[in-house]
Amino acid sequence: MICVLEYGKNIGTLRNLFRDEQQAIVFAKHIIDLSEEEYTCIAANKWYCAKKKEYVEVQDL
Repeated sequence: MICVLEYGKNIGTLRNLFRDEQQAIVFAKHIIDLSEEEYTCIAANKWYCAKKKEYVEVQDL
């Protein structure tokens, strides 16, 4: 299983599970694209939004 984590000071932790890593990456990028703020890639499959102080990360469970 692959997990997309969205976490930060104001949102707590949100988890979405996927069977396929590519689907999880597409979902994570969809979250980022819908955001009104800019996310920066800080590691493989991990993004950070400095303005919102939130992370989006794809993890292999």
